[in-house]
Amino acid sequence: MAETLSLSEHQAYLEAAVAAANAAPLSQRKAMLAVALADAFADHRFAAEAAGGDILAYRAALAARYEPLALVFSIAAHRPDGAQLVTEAVTIPIADYGSLQVEDFMVSLYNSHTVQRVRIVTPDGTRHDVHKVLAEALVTLSA
Repeated sequence: MAETLSLSEHQAYLEAAVAAANAAPLSQRKAMLAVALADAFADHRFAAEAAGGDILAYRAALAARYEPLALVFSIAAHRPDGAQLVTEAVTIPIADYGSLQVEDFMVSLYNSHTVQRVRIVTPDGTRHDVHKVLAEALVTLSA
């Protein structure tokens, strides 16, 4: 039987997964691992903090109060009508070129000012940067 992580160990694992996803910005696999760990961390926090109660109500309340968690929960649920991870070309404004890594800058020069990014697409077509969402979810879950 596998040993259960403490809440602080799970948080450290989640932080490491978010950092790894940031270090590999085109890896859907690493982004999905961070999503899964954030989703599981919410359950772990519930188990540690809530005396009884309804985990589904707890998760619904978190999702209602924090959009990043709503997106994370939706991706982790793997519903066909839920949020999905996609890799797509994103236009980079010329004014933002100074903030690009050299690799992205070179790619953008040859691809009409676009670079590939892993993004979250919601059912209504809204797009979100997965790395920003994961960072915000991490801050929310760590509070």
